[in-house]
Formats: sequence, structure tokens, C-alpha cells
Amino acid sequence: MEDGTSDIVAWVSSNVLPFEAELRGWLRNVLNDAHEVDDLVQDVYCRMLNLSSVAHIGEPRAYLYQVARSLIINRLRRRAIVRIDTVQNMDEVGGFDAGPSPEQVTMARAELKWVLGLIANLPERCKEVFRLRKIYGLSQAETARALSVSENVVEKETMRGLSLISETVARVGIADYAAVRKAKAKRAAS
Repeated sequence: MEDGTSDIVAWVSSNVLPFEAELRGWLRNVLNDAHEVDDLVQDVYCRMLNLSSVAHIGEPRAYLYQVARSLIINRLRRRAIVRIDTVQNMDEVGGFDAGPSPEQVTMARAELKWVLGLIANLPERCKEVFRLRKIYGLSQAETARALSVSENVVEKETMRGLSLISETVARVGIADYAAVRKAKAKRAAS
């Protein structure tokens, strides 16, 4: 296997394969035939694995659906007879929303809330430095000027913040952090 091909296989495995179940569900609604769904998914993978490069693909999920949609339309054009329920579902073929799924939005919001909670628990100066550097994207010099501290302090507080957050993740884990935070809040309220 050529080096470029193995890169594309790795890219498809990590960026496309996670959306296969979602794609199959969408195709079942559009095609109404389990065998046709399997064939189309196989054709999608063949087309993607035959790409010469994936550098132009910014949104793998959207690209996956666009390839599937294109293959469906090509199949329908080749057929002399098209089932009426397939034509009825053509609105769904064109109606793919390339935005994130509701599950992805929910997970992203939960992750954001979790990260903001981690930052909120940092010591005060460390929290301010971390917010300016990592959330607002200020440079080290800009952060130092905004907080009237030296760049050395900014660097140390940034590293301290990263270290404290890493320790929390290592100690508590991502899934258990919310439960630990609720327990701390209950104890503080008591």
C-alpha cells in the first residue's frame, strides 16, 4: 500500500467512520431498502478511499453526506423506473444539514461548561491569566500589560493553570468532574 493511500485510510478511519451509523440511519429513511443502504455505504467508502488527497475536506461529516447524496442522485438518474417512495424521499436527500448533530451540540456544551468550571476553580491571578491567554487569545505581552504583571508571571501562571487543570483531569476524570463539583457546592452551602 502506498504511503498516500495509508494516510487516506487512516483519515477515513478517524474522520468518517464515526459517522457511519448516523449515515446509515439517514439512508434508511431515504432509500427504504437495507441492501441498497449497504451497497451505497460501500460505494461511499470506495469513493472516499480513492481520493488523491483529503486536504481540501474541512468538514468530514458534511463531505460524507455530500458524497452519499451525489451517489444517490447518480443511481436515480441511471434507473429507468424509480419507485414512487424513493421519489417522495428525494426531499430528504437534498435536505441534509451539514451542521453538528443535536448530540454533538449537547456534548460540546457539556464540555464547555466543564472546562469553564475547571478554569473557575483556579486561583484568582492564575484564572485571570488563563482566561486572557487561552480564552481571549491574547499574547503573553498583551496579557502582561492588561494585568500589569511581568511576562514571566504570565508564563508561570499559564503553566500553573495548565498543570492544575491536568491534575484535576488525571485525578477526577472527565466524567466524574461534574459530580465532584456538585458535592463541593453542597458542602460549601451547608
